[in-house]
Amino acid sequence: CKDLGFDVFLQALRDQHVQPEDVAGVLVESFQGGDANFAPAQYVRQLAEWCREHDAVLTMDEIQAGFGRTGKLFGFEHYGVVPDLACFAKGMSGSLPLSAVMGRQDLLDGFPPRSMTTTFGGHPVCAAAALANLELIINEGLPARAEKTGRLLHTELEQIAARHPEIAFVHGRGLVAAVHFVKPGTTEPDPDLAFRIVESCVLQGLMLFAPVGWGAASIKICPPLIIEEDAVREGAELLAGVIENEKGVS
Repeated sequence: CKDLGFDVFLQALRDQHVQPEDVAGVLVESFQGGDANFAPAQYVRQLAEWCREHDAVLTMDEIQAGFGRTGKLFGFEHYGVVPDLACFAKGMSGSLPLSAVMGRQDLLDGFPPRSMTTTFGGHPVCAAAALANLELIINEGLPARAEKTGRLLHTELEQIAARHPEIAFVHGRGLVAAVHFVKPGTTEPDPDLAFRIVESCVLQGLMLFAPVGWGAASIKICPPLIIEEDAVREGAELLAGVIENEKGVS
């Protein structure tokens, strides 16, 4: 979506016959999960300005992007904006069931204590794990480490893509990446190839997955934030070998 202009958003409202004054809020992912695709920074900044102008609440979905994954503590930092609300989970607790919403005080104070509930809300074990996890992420500087190691990851993936026309493009930032496959000589997604590559990699000890989206023809790469550079190189080498072996299989 590198060529996405803000007029696309405005046209979508017109197509649905929605007036700006009728929009209570806009919810957007910090990056599209299925293909690790980030929006153009200018687009998000214009969206934030539009929300302020029309008194609409801008909410960023940080469930996948939050807590260092993209090379910054929060994914929305890549755009130079601060949303009115942001929702978090996954990386916050290190796998235990916990989520959170943070945002402007005037919005959060609109709901008094115990007026909103959630099944796992306030679980003491999950809360303790999250506090310990966040302390480690911050004290160990893991967002900066993810940004540094991520540069190596994306360099390795781009080098693989340069050798294989079956790879349409590589998306991502920090330690999140997606590699997209197409059928030879076309722009048609090739989910079968993506699945075979994931299956073969997993059998050889490299954990990847093929998320639903973009024709399910992408593979997602999200290594631990503490991964060493040698492990990144080893994983990239294994992935390159699997792609070479699988791309000619009918």
